[in-house]
Amino acid sequence: MKKSIISAIISIGFLAPYAGAEVNFDQGVDVKAAITEAVSADVVLPAADRYPGYTRYTRDCASFSYGPSDIEIMSERVRLQSTEYVQECHTTMQPGPNNTQVPVQHCYERPGQTWRETVRLNIKQRKLLPWERETFDICLEGPWSSLYVREAGYKYNERRLGGYDTLFELTPQYKIATRPDENGLSIGEFSYAGGKYSFKVNDAWAKEYAGEKVAIKVDLFRAVPGWFDGFRGGKEFMFSAAPGYEMSFAESDLGRSPAADNKNLNDPDKGYEVITDEGTSLKFYLKWGFRRLGAISKDDFINKGHTPSVVVN
Repeated sequence: MKKSIISAIISIGFLAPYAGAEVNFDQGVDVKAAITEAVSADVVLPAADRYPGYTRYTRDCASFSYGPSDIEIMSERVRLQSTEYVQECHTTMQPGPNNTQVPVQHCYERPGQTWRETVRLNIKQRKLLPWERETFDICLEGPWSSLYVREAGYKYNERRLGGYDTLFELTPQYKIATRPDENGLSIGEFSYAGGKYSFKVNDAWAKEYAGEKVAIKVDLFRAVPGWFDGFRGGKEFMFSAAPGYEMSFAESDLGRSPAADNKNLNDPDKGYEVITDEGTSLKFYLKWGFRRLGAISKDDFINKGHTPSVVVN
C-alpha cells in the first residue's frame, strides 16, 4: 500500500509540467474546465530560427481595386497559400593541398509547412471623386497575412476579423489627396498665325476643382526629320479651374537657356537648336503636361506627351 502511494505521487510530479490545465485534487477534478482551458490555448507556430539554416516563405497576394460607390463594398473570398522553404546544409571533408582534408559545405532547400487562408475586404461607405480609384493588396507570407495600401482616397482605420477565414474591415476617417486624373485635361487645338502660337486645353473636371488652380507647362520643339528635334523654349501658365484654357505666345516669350542664344550652337546633347534654314516651311509641336494645385489632388506632374505639329513659314 505504501509503495502504491509513493508511485502515485511520483507519477503526478512527472506529469504536472506537461499538463495543459492545472488540476487541484484537494478540491476535486473539474474535467470540463480542464478540457476548455486546453482547447483555448494559443497555437504556437514554428519560429523562423527553429531550423539551423535559412528559412523563407513564398508570398501570395490578391489585389482589390474599387472606384466610387454609394454603398459599402464587400469583396469575394480569395484563397491564398504560402509555403515555407528551409535551407539545410551539411559539411563533408574533401582532399585538399598537401595531403590535407578541407571542409566543403553542401546546401539544399526543402519545403516545410504550407499555410492556407481565405481573405475578404470590406470597405465601409465612402465618397470618392469620379476619377478616383482605390487599390489594396492582401498578402499571405508564411503564417502572416497583411493588408497593403497602394492607392487610397481616405485615411482608413483597419480592423481584422477571423483567423484562417479573415475579413479586413476598413472604415474611412478623413479624405486625402490622390493622383489627378491623367485624362482630366485634353488638347483642344494647337495652331500658329500672325507670329504667335495658340494652344487650347479642355478640362473635364472644372466643376470638381472649382476654386483651385492648374498649372500647364509647354515646351516648344522644331521637328527635324532624321535628327534630334530642336528645343526652342518653354513656359508654365497658371489658371483658375475652368472648362477650358487658352495660351497665346510667341517664341520670344518662352524661357530659354543663355546657351540657346549662341548663334553658333546646334548641340543636340543640350537640346537646343539654331535654325539655319530660315525661309523654308518648318514644323513645330509642343510637349506639355499639367499639375493640379490645391487640396483635392496631389501636385504630381502629369506628362501629356506632344501635340500635333503646325507648319510655320
